[in-house]
Amino acid sequence: MSRNKWLRDEITQWHGEGLITADQKERLLERYTPSEWRSSQIILWLAGLLVGLGFILLVAHNWDDIPRHTRLALICGVIVITYTTGYLLAYGRGPNPLAGRYPRIGSAFLLLGLLSYGAGIWLVGQMYHITAYDATGLGLWFLGAIAVAYLTGHPLFFLSALVLLTAANISDATDKAISLITGPLFYAAFAGLIFPFLWRHNEPLHRYGATIAFFLCILFQLLEAEQSLIWFSLFPLLSLIYDKTAEKSRRPLRPLLSTPLLLWGAFFVEIAVLMSRPLLHPEWTWLVGLWVTLSAVLFWIGLRKKALLESLAMVALTSPLSFVSKMFEPEKPWLAEDSAILTTYTEVTALLILFAGAIALIQSGSRLREEWQINSGTCFFLVCVIYAYGRYAWGILDKSLFFIGGGLILFALGYALERKRRQLLDASRKGE
Repeated sequence: MSRNKWLRDEITQWHGEGLITADQKERLLERYTPSEWRSSQIILWLAGLLVGLGFILLVAHNWDDIPRHTRLALICGVIVITYTTGYLLAYGRGPNPLAGRYPRIGSAFLLLGLLSYGAGIWLVGQMYHITAYDATGLGLWFLGAIAVAYLTGHPLFFLSALVLLTAANISDATDKAISLITGPLFYAAFAGLIFPFLWRHNEPLHRYGATIAFFLCILFQLLEAEQSLIWFSLFPLLSLIYDKTAEKSRRPLRPLLSTPLLLWGAFFVEIAVLMSRPLLHPEWTWLVGLWVTLSAVLFWIGLRKKALLESLAMVALTSPLSFVSKMFEPEKPWLAEDSAILTTYTEVTALLILFAGAIALIQSGSRLREEWQINSGTCFFLVCVIYAYGRYAWGILDKSLFFIGGGLILFALGYALERKRRQLLDASRKGE
């Protein structure tokens, strides 16, 4: 929808500039008119959701009055019927007049089947008094969802599987438990089920969803296990090295995770660490060494591909100095102890490195014509300004002056950055 809107605005602008005639404008606008299937598809999915919830409530209300074998047959029957009907309507082949003719209704039935399967897991566990103190039920539900995703290739079921995978790992990490797809088994599930799907169905939406699930699962695992968050400095570098290598490989390699989203995650983790200054973990030394090695590899790739500025930006924005700055704290703070501001040289240095990385990313985006780098660099710069202003001006200025001054600074900075961003984007588009 957003791409169509952008293109329709561009077509209108082309007509205003005299590049196309009125007839060409109308023909182009007609071709790129957003289709209405999305709204009908959402309505059908909601219909499947409501029917599923209503059926579950109806059965639950009369559950105790139904014999055990009848309950089990009812659960299995509903799952089989909804899955079979959905697959026939959406993907079926053969002489049946309904086969493959109603893909939207079919996907709604498949969603109903997935909900019935999830409800069946808990109902069967209740019937046979199977008590689980971990996320085994969510793990089994995830396996059902990913199976439907492989069978259909539909993003709805892949994203559902990612939600279930994330929920299972957060639940087990909070309870310090390990089950079917959590703990160390999470990496096996991700490598054995998520990555192969991404390889076969390599769409941006799939990669974004997988990246968010990967980030959240790793974050909760590291926090609950009290391990170093420096891992998040490594993921964007590894992803970018993979992307650059994949571009020039003899057999084209498909991207698996979203490098921009990994970079966003690493950046905000660093900002959070600067604010909280947690204790160092024992494995920080070899993780920093690994970061240095990956940075060297990325510099080498940047030199070969004439993208050194991009490498500099990525290295600066993933610098582990935020995580290890506590090691270099002096015995006394930079400012007097009676001041409301207690900071160190290393904290300021880490923030300045993030500032430099944001600026380098903006410049890299203008050279490589990468709009995401320009937009991300602009947002990173604004976040650094907000953090620095709140960190170093809150205890000095009167509260009213603090907010007034902060607002004026953001107005000026936002105007300057937006103007610069538009200039860079216009220059990039004209150079295409």
